[in-house]
Amino acid sequence: MSQERYFLYLHGTQRGPYTVGQIGHMVNSGIVHSEAMFWCEGLEQWQPVTQLIVPKEEVKRRRLHFGAGTLGTFAVLALVVWLFMPTLREGWREQHQVDKDQASAYWRARGVLRENLGWFSGVHFRDFDPAQVTFLEGDRASVELEAQVSPVVGESHLTRWKVDLQYDKRLRMWMAAESAYPPSESPPSE
Repeated sequence: MSQERYFLYLHGTQRGPYTVGQIGHMVNSGIVHSEAMFWCEGLEQWQPVTQLIVPKEEVKRRRLHFGAGTLGTFAVLALVVWLFMPTLREGWREQHQVDKDQASAYWRARGVLRENLGWFSGVHFRDFDPAQVTFLEGDRASVELEAQVSPVVGESHLTRWKVDLQYDKRLRMWMAAESAYPPSESPPSE
């Protein structure tokens, strides 16, 4: 049994002793107002009962506040994911190609280009076309890429690149070959 004994000051009279559980029940059931005062041995003066217990209304208010904050944080995170998910997905595909096929070579060539142009450059690649990838002897491939480049300063323009790749069997991925990709300033005329 608890040795703590608390007294309440109600309507001009001292009542008690009570336990913390009893006082909490009385406050939360409305028998005692949350502005009541309490005292126990060791205190110099009477204290508000809210320093001893937290009324249910306050707990509910805190939970709602916490819930609204959590909902707001979730909404902001969802917006960020929605805005950046295509970029993140493309970046992952450009860096994690393990198959030795045309589509993997295409995506890895994009990654090689993006690494050299800078991740934050405004480059919008054309969709994959198998005709863009040519397999060469010795686990090599040549990939022709076409992209709309939007520089920070100046007008956007269509540019073509040739990226040479080498397939590393040990790492199971396409790597940039020695001859990287001299860009041509304009697409070939048809």
